[in-house]
Amino acid sequence: MSSDPSTTLDRTGLSPPAFPKIRVRGLGKRFQVGKAWVEAIKAIDLDVQAGEFICIVGPSGCGKTTLLRILADLEAPTEGEVTIEQSDPSNPLSSMIFQESSILPWMSIRRNVAYGLELRGVPAAEIDKSVDRFLALTGLDRFADAYPHQLSGGMKQRASVARAFANNPEILLMDEPFAALDEQNKALLQEELLRIWSETRKTVIFITHSIDEALVLGDRVIVMSRRPGRLKTEFKIDFPRPRRVYDLKANPEFGRIGREIWTLLREEVVGP
Repeated sequence: MSSDPSTTLDRTGLSPPAFPKIRVRGLGKRFQVGKAWVEAIKAIDLDVQAGEFICIVGPSGCGKTTLLRILADLEAPTEGEVTIEQSDPSNPLSSMIFQESSILPWMSIRRNVAYGLELRGVPAAEIDKSVDRFLALTGLDRFADAYPHQLSGGMKQRASVARAFANNPEILLMDEPFAALDEQNKALLQEELLRIWSETRKTVIFITHSIDEALVLGDRVIVMSRRPGRLKTEFKIDFPRPRRVYDLKANPEFGRIGREIWTLLREEVVGP
């Protein structure tokens, strides 16, 4: 991805068994803006184990999305190493869900969910089985033949989630996928995402501006500093699963951890 000899990305070979699913060392990225250079992220070290659900929060502009795009192979790093263990070379390495729905307006919901599998040449019977499963898990089975313009924003995002999981990637990268939804739809989709994740145990990295959302979803919450983004600290989230959004928010420990994370973020935005 980069001619810089200090940059190494290994996305194809099998990693040694002791390796985490994702291993990031010394990762940095600079962008040229006019004649100036902007350092987006710097010296990021991160290990993510297979099946972990990692949430990342940080100030606006701290490089959260840049980090995710590097992991998705959509950006080349300026420096550092990324190693992603590929346990099954027949599956895609990653799928990414963006803030806005990215489903194709000229395809039915069924065809949208099947799209990645069709591109990979998966047999039709396997496609039907996988699509049926994830349409049911996201509550879209009754809308399989509908088109995106016939669905609400929340239902379109459900279709994006169904498509990503149906494609059976090694890792799932999510960039504030529920940010534009109202509070009720957001809570429902958070619970549906947790239910699907509990069945598949995909490795997930989830970017969010919402501390509450990070605490509801994550096994760990990682806090980034202001630009250039570094990993400031992390919190291990031990709330038992399965989790229900508003039951969890009533837990005093939820409020305590949330306040601690907010204090760290506030320091990054306005200073101590």
